[in-house]
Amino acid sequence: MTVTRLQHIGIAVADFRDTCRRLEAYFGLHSRDFRDDQGKGMQHDSRVLFGNECWLHVVHNWNPESRVRRFLERHGPGLEHIALETNDIEADVERIRKAGAPIFEDTIFKANDGYEAFVYPDDAVGFTVELIQPHPYSWSYPSDVRGEPLSSRLGIVGLHHVGAIVDDLEAAAERLERLFGLTVENRRCEREDACRRARLRLGNPCWLCLTEASDPESIRQRSLHSRGEGLDRVALQTATIGRDVRWLRDAGAPIFRDRILETPDGSEAIVEADDGIGFTVALIQPRLEGRTMG
Repeated sequence: MTVTRLQHIGIAVADFRDTCRRLEAYFGLHSRDFRDDQGKGMQHDSRVLFGNECWLHVVHNWNPESRVRRFLERHGPGLEHIALETNDIEADVERIRKAGAPIFEDTIFKANDGYEAFVYPDDAVGFTVELIQPHPYSWSYPSDVRGEPLSSRLGIVGLHHVGAIVDDLEAAAERLERLFGLTVENRRCEREDACRRARLRLGNPCWLCLTEASDPESIRQRSLHSRGEGLDRVALQTATIGRDVRWLRDAGAPIFRDRILETPDGSEAIVEADDGIGFTVALIQPRLEGRTMG
């Protein structure tokens, strides 16, 4: 495969302005590059920089035939896809075809953001995977922000991982390896929340974390029952988690268990999805021996 990195994470939102406002109010993450001329003129979108050469693509689409709108009507606001950047999309699409997974409309689209091909949830692992090869007019990670803080309020230094809930960890990991060439780096069991996890490297210094939860009372198992398999969280690495949690409390963000948790990845605070943004945000400050972005 020729996948080089995670380029962006797509989120479908019901209220574009309110989502952007909450991302800024809670996390100090500012939306930029607003557009209103995409999606046949029935879409508003922007992006929020996450560092590590990737971003959150915030999309509100009101075309009833669009993929994003159908996702919103079925699941509500939430993380809808990941986009994997490739330097040879034709070779990747051919490999996926030979592996037996259909490409949406069996087509590579020439879009404003690049050459794109989509593998839909039922043919991947519960969420859409976009392959994208940039062209000269595509969005790229802006060079004018290097060295500037990502957040105006928190100590965020970059994307740590993006998380997905799956029914069958081994089957999902095998399918991601076979279709997209992603490599499983490790698997682990965590007794505290009755989860099995697998980590897949995405090219840039961050990864995809698959979680299979067996505890029926856990957040992830409840989400699996209510929404099905899919992307459920973005984890952002911070250098100042104590200060960040104090800010979030003052801002009224719903912090899980109202405390900082100690996990294998480090000190972690979780802002739950019912904050109105539509997905869970985890802030992680790794220990020296913890799993950092690199």
